[in-house]
Amino acid sequence: METRAPFVVVGAFVLAAIAAVFGFIYSLHNAGGLGPRATYHVQFEGSVPGLLVGAAVLFNGIRVGEVSELGLAPGKPRGVNATISVASTVAVRADTKVGLEFQGLTGVPVITLEGGMLVANTGKVPTLIADPGAGQGMSQAARDALRKVDSVLTENSGALKDTIANFKCFRKALPATPASSTASSPASNV
Repeated sequence: METRAPFVVVGAFVLAAIAAVFGFIYSLHNAGGLGPRATYHVQFEGSVPGLLVGAAVLFNGIRVGEVSELGLAPGKPRGVNATISVASTVAVRADTKVGLEFQGLTGVPVITLEGGMLVANTGKVPTLIADPGAGQGMSQAARDALRKVDSVLTENSGALKDTIANFKCFRKALPATPASSTASSPASNV
């Protein structure tokens, strides 16, 4: 009776399992499939931090394609041009809203497309214009919010000083609380 398993069979099984896992992950990553694609140009005004070729394109929250090209807009120092490739069955219109979102814990950027009613011209590749604040990152949004908070604090500095002075007066008017004693209780001496 043979007690050792044939190493070739076990090795082939392990390699097949690894290939199946990689194939499954690849099929999940490329949910759009290899069917017919439509190409669109997207113009961003401002930076697009972290956006890379191959990043996902979402239409109403569903992955429908990916970014195929990125580049700077000629003659526009703040402009960024992107070319996206989406499934041809997606109803991208001339007035489709384009944005940039950051997803997940690491903030991976994706291009988002939403709705639209006007039919795009057929023939040349349609150009979609992104919302003006589309490339604004979370850190820039936080800086803008802190600037607003700072301006509110600056405008109301007198009232804040008066409020703090009133708290000091209120605290002085309170009776002094006795310090807690550290003496042992009679029950603990038993």
